[in-house]
Amino acid sequence: MTVLGALLAGDGPPVLQTCRLEGLGGAVYGREAVAAALASFPPGSAVFDLETPRSGLWVSDDVAILADLIDGHVQRLWVLSDQAALTPAGAIDVPSDPDLTQAGGGIRFEPLDHAELRSDHAARIVDLAATWSIQGLARIRPVVLRATSVGDLAFALVRLEAESTDRPATPVGFNALLLIDGQTVHRRSDEAGRDQITAQGWTPSF
Repeated sequence: MTVLGALLAGDGPPVLQTCRLEGLGGAVYGREAVAAALASFPPGSAVFDLETPRSGLWVSDDVAILADLIDGHVQRLWVLSDQAALTPAGAIDVPSDPDLTQAGGGIRFEPLDHAELRSDHAARIVDLAATWSIQGLARIRPVVLRATSVGDLAFALVRLEAESTDRPATPVGFNALLLIDGQTVHRRSDEAGRDQITAQGWTPSF
């Protein structure tokens, strides 16, 4: 059984004390807080349960969970779902451009930073991420945070920075999963995170 599979079944190794979980509409830090967050939703049955020495991916019909692994323990978690079980921390909105090059678009991805990624998978990730389209969003700029090959499959954790198509337009940022299984491509978005960001609105402070 994989590390994530065992963890979600309740009999896996503990996450590291320094683990951070991002998702479910917020983020938590620390072993106890992460365990409580994972216990707040039923994960369901795995459709994909993949693992390498550095990365894990567990996907059901409703939830996708990605992990950084170290020596068989969970170092960091990302949960992508439509369930908001956490309350986001308060924040001050600051005017910013996530693309500091002012290039106005395009994917940010350096394949050489991802040691477990095959070159042919890297090329497909570039093509698929660069053409990401989601209703209600414009100027989507994907940032590939993690990318891993597991045999003939590949998966990537992608941060999508975009603008809402509402007026006035507001910046939106949330995580997503790109899973390549041969000629089949699966995409998942952190809808809870997107909903929380949209509900908060955006009031920049100077």
